[in-house]
Amino acid sequence: MERYLEQLIGDIRNATWKVTPPHPIWQESGADPDNETELEDMSYVEQYVYGDELPISKITGIDEELLPPADQLSDPQQALLATELENLLNVFHFFTDFPLDYPANLRYSFLKKLWGESHVPLSFGENHIEFCDYEEDKCPFPGYCKSCAEFKQQMKADEEFEKRNGKSGDMDWFPTVEDLLPKF
Repeated sequence: MERYLEQLIGDIRNATWKVTPPHPIWQESGADPDNETELEDMSYVEQYVYGDELPISKITGIDEELLPPADQLSDPQQALLATELENLLNVFHFFTDFPLDYPANLRYSFLKKLWGESHVPLSFGENHIEFCDYEEDKCPFPGYCKSCAEFKQQMKADEEFEKRNGKSGDMDWFPTVEDLLPKF
């Protein structure tokens, strides 16, 4: 298995040299990829308006079948492959949202499953991939994730704020332009 993993890691690293050409809308728009606002706007358009989904395996050039089942790998091997796969995904503007302290070896199973999914390839920007549906009883990262508890706490704080200030949840508590102007 060691020799196979060396070859696979070589293939993964070589795949980072594959450059996705910019979507034609970039040329048509005249958007500047060095302008952060334009980059964010155009990435959104590219992904959600004009984007066609492709399997991650096609985007990256690494076939799903090349990734061994997790039960055939040791924890260090899973950690090594997970790190290499995440680095490859980043090259293609995909960023995985794991809890910060989630071990690399445990990430491998999620990444292997991700390889069978389809997403819109991006020329620029970032596409964050979440593995959580924010249902605390179905947490994919038990013992590592606090997002649901933090979300509940924030919702409770928002409700208390609304009660104290007599505002409804329809965001009418945000200041208006008139509230921000100086009073003379």
